[in-house]
Amino acid sequence: MTPPATTPAIVPDPDPTAGGAPGTDTRADPAAARLPVATPDRTRREVVRRLARHRRRLTITLLVLVAGTAAALATPPLLGAVVDAVVDRAGRGRVIALGAALVGSSLVGAALIYLGGRMLVGLVQETLAGLREDVFDAAVRLPADTLESAGSSDVVSRVTGDVEAVSEAASGVLPDITGAALTVVLTVAGLAVLDPRLALAGLVCVPLQWYATRRFLTHSHEVYGDVRRLESTRGQTVIEAVRGAETIRAYRTQDTHLTELAERSERAIDRQRDGVRLRNRFFGWLNTAEFVGLAAVLATGYVLLGQGAITLGTATAAALYFHRLFGPIGLLLTSLDDIQRATVGLARLVGVTDLAAPRPVSPEPAPGTRPPPAVTVTGVSYSYGDAAREALSDVTLTIPGGATVALVGASGSGKSTLARLVAGVGEPDRGRIAVGSGPETGPRYLVTQEIHLFGGTLADNLRLARPAATDAELVTALRETGAGWALEPGRGLDSVLGGPDGAPLDDASVQHLALARVLLADPPVVVLDEPTAESGPASRAVLGAALERVTRDRTSVIVAHRLEQARDCDHIVLLKEGRVAEQGTHETLMTSAGEYAALWRAYTPAGEPDGAHAAEPPAHAETGPRPHPELNTAPEPGTGAGTDKEH
Repeated sequence: MTPPATTPAIVPDPDPTAGGAPGTDTRADPAAARLPVATPDRTRREVVRRLARHRRRLTITLLVLVAGTAAALATPPLLGAVVDAVVDRAGRGRVIALGAALVGSSLVGAALIYLGGRMLVGLVQETLAGLREDVFDAAVRLPADTLESAGSSDVVSRVTGDVEAVSEAASGVLPDITGAALTVVLTVAGLAVLDPRLALAGLVCVPLQWYATRRFLTHSHEVYGDVRRLESTRGQTVIEAVRGAETIRAYRTQDTHLTELAERSERAIDRQRDGVRLRNRFFGWLNTAEFVGLAAVLATGYVLLGQGAITLGTATAAALYFHRLFGPIGLLLTSLDDIQRATVGLARLVGVTDLAAPRPVSPEPAPGTRPPPAVTVTGVSYSYGDAAREALSDVTLTIPGGATVALVGASGSGKSTLARLVAGVGEPDRGRIAVGSGPETGPRYLVTQEIHLFGGTLADNLRLARPAATDAELVTALRETGAGWALEPGRGLDSVLGGPDGAPLDDASVQHLALARVLLADPPVVVLDEPTAESGPASRAVLGAALERVTRDRTSVIVAHRLEQARDCDHIVLLKEGRVAEQGTHETLMTSAGEYAALWRAYTPAGEPDGAHAAEPPAHAETGPRPHPELNTAPEPGTGAGTDKEH
């Protein structure tokens, strides 16, 4: 009977085509801005496409499983033959021969089924590994605003919980249900060979099983989808509470957050209870179907035996055949519970891979052979969700190739938002940002205030930018950015950074590594969102020199909170309330005596016109479409790096 159940330092430019799914507003309200979920048909097509890559292995695996199942199903007719031999008083030799055949078929069937199961698990796990890699690759290339709108928990739950559900089904359930399906098909064929009337009698249970299965599938997909979404929402509450723990304690809102977490947890648990009730009713119907089917086979066999149409051995074999169906059919139908969870997980994973279009591969020009491209911003507007005011409104400007442009303005003026859009992190609501006059000339890179130190060696951290870089190239990049301290005795490229056993680095040193990565990556366009914001007076001059080296021979955009940094740039753009208020060189803007000049006078103490000892305003920029701190920090293959930042 069936039992009852129980923000990186350097971020490569995302693919400009990797926006949301058609018709989906990825910056809408979080409740409606979940990442997309693939349709059942799309999910099936993706699974078939991935398995089709292994046609030969799949064919051999299925043949082994069919052979094993057929050998195992020789047991009922052999037992029936033993019964007939005893009834007919056949000799001992016949009984012994039948017994040997019975043992042999059982051993061969078990061995082949075990081998086929191992082969199937290996094939499916290899296919699933490819899907996991594609999901992760797609997730790290999604626009940051898409991830922020969806909530980090939605992404995390997909690459953890959904992958786990699919993996468990692939390893523990799929081999069993494949064997069970083959057993059911061959058993029904065996019953038909014994006597078609016995097979028809066994089929009376099918309507009950069909009704139970259809009812379960109709409701379970919705229930399990709701459970996943509610668990994701609960996880988002936990993540936000942990990230904002200090603020929560400061305002003493612990009870409010605990109440919210409790309410979301209760909603998830209530929906899980719905799933348990649904499964229990499903199992009840299956048990009833098994009873009805076995009773029909026994009654039919009794009648046919009384009429002399079949032998006692045939009736026995038919009853054994049908009884052997209990396990496979029960396994098939009850496994629908696990298959439904895995199907929901697959649909969510495929939804992520579909959201990020494949990155086109184009040959990269050799370093030093490509001229720095111009960047043209035309009529760009951008807003965050349902914000009342646009962060950027109809911004138009041209950044000449090879020029260094500073973005200045008050906090909330749109500096960081524009910088990140220029870097390709997010897409404008309206308008266009073009790099170069023709096809894309190379990636754009972003260095932010939020600099991460990854676990691993110093070389691992540097090779995030160029995995194939030699040790000599790493040393050169460190020296050119003034990070010679990293090569002092006791340090070196093999020194371990981050983690409990790694050497700690101060903020200025981590910023040095970020700038060294830029040199290694050698992008034609670099966007620097105040990369020296965390530096102290002692390291500011060294980092300033490193910054000058990084921007040399590149098209550069710098979000400047310190105006002496802007003064040294080729061009300055002053933003105010999301619009370009002024632009020009430092001298031109000072002569015009506009807002920039007033800002400079307020920024520079009397008697210090060069700004060398200017007071430092708070270096905080408005919230921009920032790269996700967990999903855009993946090292390139082979770097070995992979832990969070350390400050």
